[in-house]
Amino acid sequence: MPHTAEKQCLAYSVSLNKIRPEYDGQWQGIIAASDGACYFGSSTHSYRHGAGFFRFDPLSRQLSMLAEDMTGVCGEDLARTPPQGKIHSPIVEADGWLYFTTHLSNYWEEARNAFTGAHVLGYEMATGRFRDFGIVRPRYTIYSAINVDPVRQKLYVFSVPFASEDVENDGCHIYRIDIPTGEKQDLGRVVKGQTGSFWFFIDHKGDCWFTFWQMHGRCPEGGHGNLYRVVADTGAIERFENVLPDCQLAPDGEPLPEVEQERRCWSWAASLPGRQRCLFAMGHHSGEDERLWLFDPGKDIEAGEAFQPVGFIGPTFLPVALGKDRVFYIQRGDLVSARGWSAEGERDKDPATVPPEDLHLKSISLHPKAYGAVTDHGRLVDQDGRMPRHIDSLAADQEGRVYMVGSWHLLPGEAGTLQIAWDQPTREFHPVPRGQFFAYVDVSTDLG
Repeated sequence: MPHTAEKQCLAYSVSLNKIRPEYDGQWQGIIAASDGACYFGSSTHSYRHGAGFFRFDPLSRQLSMLAEDMTGVCGEDLARTPPQGKIHSPIVEADGWLYFTTHLSNYWEEARNAFTGAHVLGYEMATGRFRDFGIVRPRYTIYSAINVDPVRQKLYVFSVPFASEDVENDGCHIYRIDIPTGEKQDLGRVVKGQTGSFWFFIDHKGDCWFTFWQMHGRCPEGGHGNLYRVVADTGAIERFENVLPDCQLAPDGEPLPEVEQERRCWSWAASLPGRQRCLFAMGHHSGEDERLWLFDPGKDIEAGEAFQPVGFIGPTFLPVALGKDRVFYIQRGDLVSARGWSAEGERDKDPATVPPEDLHLKSISLHPKAYGAVTDHGRLVDQDGRMPRHIDSLAADQEGRVYMVGSWHLLPGEAGTLQIAWDQPTREFHPVPRGQFFAYVDVSTDLG
């Protein structure tokens, strides 16, 4: 394993494959909750096992398994239906409850057709009780946005077709769920075909703001700098066309080509306290912009006054997290080499045949005295010398602790994650040269 004398960011990691070898990845599905613990999922691409759900106490370093397989929590039987294989959504909190959704494991056609549909779930932190709101739209997944209006006690989710018949004949819908009663309301189809929306921002008035992406070109209506709003009082969906800022590269603001500008959408978003404003980025697959932005819906959107840059952060995607007065993100140490590069596409290759990932934890300050200043906390390495290969799940608390789930290098003799051999008709499982780990770092001393 490569080693340099550069600054290191020391992580404490826990193997998830020792719990279940099929835990294979995690995208979103993590939160630093108000009780001081981190809650997170670990997903699979397995036809024989679903996602796990965990709690980690940073003070005791105690990892607790809350559910080994979410399929059972959803009241389904693996002998009859495909697993609920992923928690590929944000986890959001309100009134002592965490809310999140499931996603299918397997993408081959017969599995997509047999999938019962994504569930919306609640977890009460004080009691350990799950609540299943049920399937939102039969056979549809949720890919992947969920958020909560705590005042009106409503959940919003983004329902997406995956079976070919549904993709061809329908499209993506916004649903609103009444938390007290569990009643589900279809607010309508927002786009034909298949795409994704990763993040919702629900403002202090209860309006739900979102974008959706082109999903590698499969949804021509995605991107284009369009911003959408669900009006809380009426449920009407409005579109603001081509209003998102143009995309630029760090550090001097070089503009991106038009083909990238057409993909502008949120790759990450998070509400600021009070929910009057939110932060967002338009990174990988989403315009490739390299800035962190502030959105204030109370200002003129069409004139561009609602969007203000915080500062240049470089290439980003899903692993971005807001903690106190700072936004954290995972990125290669060398900003230029991080452009157009995906660790997920490299993580299953023999580590001896690919360059080291060189993943760092970085952050940008929101504090008035250092607003927009970027800190490189160092190259990530755990207590045993492992380094990460891919991370797309990140959370941060108010104490300078940052949590992550992802794929890490293995030490000699360690067993790798079990993954389906996708190119084999028998779809047998085989180990890949990486392991699935939860990890956290404490960078409070970096923050002063």
